[in-house]
Amino acid sequence: MLASARNVFWHALSVPSAMDHATAMADARTALCLAAGVDIEDIDPASGYDISRRSYERSRRSWIDHMKQEGLSFFYVRPDLEKVMARWTERRPEYTAGDDWAAAGADAHIRFWQERGGHCGRKDCLLHDLGSVQFEGRYRNEDGTERVAVWATDEAYAVLYGPDGEATDQAAIPVGADELCALSTITDRWGEDLTDWRRISRREAADPTPGDVPSADRAAVEPVALPEDSDRLF
Repeated sequence: MLASARNVFWHALSVPSAMDHATAMADARTALCLAAGVDIEDIDPASGYDISRRSYERSRRSWIDHMKQEGLSFFYVRPDLEKVMARWTERRPEYTAGDDWAAAGADAHIRFWQERGGHCGRKDCLLHDLGSVQFEGRYRNEDGTERVAVWATDEAYAVLYGPDGEATDQAAIPVGADELCALSTITDRWGEDLTDWRRISRREAADPTPGDVPSADRAAVEPVALPEDSDRLF
């Protein structure tokens, strides 16, 4: 049966139409799930993914193990975690009811690092660095000088600085905005021709006062690796 499921899977890769391809891939996943012993009631009919309790616990464990070491970053962990939780809630609300993966991951992270000195050292960890993160969008002028748009996650406005370091304009940032919302607001107001976009921990700044002229030598926050299956449905 496993060999048959594999044949279905490879056939799905050769289907030309995008719609037919998606349907064929769902059929292939269903066949693979059945070959692995998953009950038909535990297979999502639209996608063919395994949505059994076992699969849920495996996904949950993967994310909590990741947060245990990496923390709960605003940019690289939380958005993807919320997408995964939303997908599980859509298909298995009885599993996610009252089950806060973020809280479980935060607890695991704190306990893990208490045993190892108390601090993970991640620049973007919301659990160990409660300060905001600053964004800098840079525009190169024709004469080689730069304009810099600056926004921090606890600020209501992004500020555009000219080459002389003086504020020249402001753009209101919606309450609760994330990185993509802020970037969209900045490019809508000042143009899309950015030469650089940086994320900077406010702990890295010499003077964390909001609105200070940014310095060119501040290190950008490095992205962390997500769980290897984070690009899948669950």
